[in-house]
Amino acid sequence: MLKQVADTIARYGMLEPGGEVLVALSGGADSVALLRALLALGYRARAFHLNHCLRGDEAERDEDFVRTLCASLGVPLAVRRADIRTAAAERGESIETAARHLRYQMLAEDARGARIATAHTADDNVETVLFHLTRGTGPKGLGGIPPVRGAIVRPLLETGRAEIESYLASLGQPFVTDSTNFSVDYTRNRIRHEVVPVLRDINPALCAAVSRLTALARQDEIYLEKLAGEALENARRPGGFCVKTLLEADGAVRSRALRQLLAEAEVPPRQTAQRHIALLEGLLRADDPSAALDLPGGYRAYRIYDTVAVQKAEEAPRFDEIPLSVPFHGPVGPSGTWLTLDRQEKNSAFYNSFNTFCVDCGKINFETLSVRARKAGDRLRLTDGGGSRTLKKLMIDRRIPREERDRLAVVADRDGVIAVEGLGMDCSRRPLGGDSIEIRFERI
Repeated sequence: MLKQVADTIARYGMLEPGGEVLVALSGGADSVALLRALLALGYRARAFHLNHCLRGDEAERDEDFVRTLCASLGVPLAVRRADIRTAAAERGESIETAARHLRYQMLAEDARGARIATAHTADDNVETVLFHLTRGTGPKGLGGIPPVRGAIVRPLLETGRAEIESYLASLGQPFVTDSTNFSVDYTRNRIRHEVVPVLRDINPALCAAVSRLTALARQDEIYLEKLAGEALENARRPGGFCVKTLLEADGAVRSRALRQLLAEAEVPPRQTAQRHIALLEGLLRADDPSAALDLPGGYRAYRIYDTVAVQKAEEAPRFDEIPLSVPFHGPVGPSGTWLTLDRQEKNSAFYNSFNTFCVDCGKINFETLSVRARKAGDRLRLTDGGGSRTLKKLMIDRRIPREERDRLAVVADRDGVIAVEGLGMDCSRRPLGGDSIEIRFERI
């Protein structure tokens, strides 16, 4: 067994020769065998034990066993305790999930930069693949338990439980057994006790067969992830990613690129399911150039014409309506637009320009003059030869992103829209030679 463990460590570059490693030590056969093997191979091992305080006297027995074992081997030991039931309730997680999260969190804290070795075995890998299959996994799930994930290494991943127990017997090394391992109330235990034995009857070399499968699946996944990263970089542009470039990618590459896009935006990966990727693909193909999609963790994906972007969803911008008097100089709206209204002398020269407009005073109802966000039904006639059109249609024609439309400043009175930031002014309000008002929008 020692040769097999050494080969696994070397194959995946898990540990430096004679390096320091923190062993997650429960007291069970797998973790005890891991500790003894690493010591025998010359590694400087420390141990960590988490008492979950879930099994009463049995949990105390496990802690005492670990303390005695480490003292006899001269291995430094850190013991921590956690109220898993309370933590699970506070986090809204199952007890098993909360225990796993806390265990890895505390292991990382106690590792102090060293590698962390966990005692996952070839049998655990089989059970994990079967568990993933029952949940409808993709190719990544067929990769099973990764041999290395960040600072976490799994030297026993190619070693079966039978070999582990034989190794411990040869040393005369006792271990403890968690009674919950025999309960079929847990899905993984049911797979272990009811499903795996049937499969092992069909193929006694089940662990080796699944190990080959997972190694090939991980190899393919690494390559596809590389292609996906390249596709995402090719699609990158200011403010998001090019829809056309993403759609041109092969489906297997595109789905992975979209997952990478979500991860880059910090959408919680554990809450991201295949259906979210399918919905995001639908957003890319949508006829609506300003569609949006809600994602886990309070995020939204936006289709902005030929660009897709993902960001933390925000509440709709608040645009307080402000009554206007002339002169007026000040910020308005959620984007901090600076609005200027100044009276112009009669017959003074003036030329409309982008976001600066001249309006006839006789065509303004000053008592109801205000600046606000657009409202349903708002219309604007930009030229004498054209009819009035809704602001929504004009904004679509100008390719103004949906999330930007409610941020634009609209100057209006009871008779309707006078001028709109980024769009123009209503031609019916043009000056006829009398007193006029200059309206100017500026982003600050």
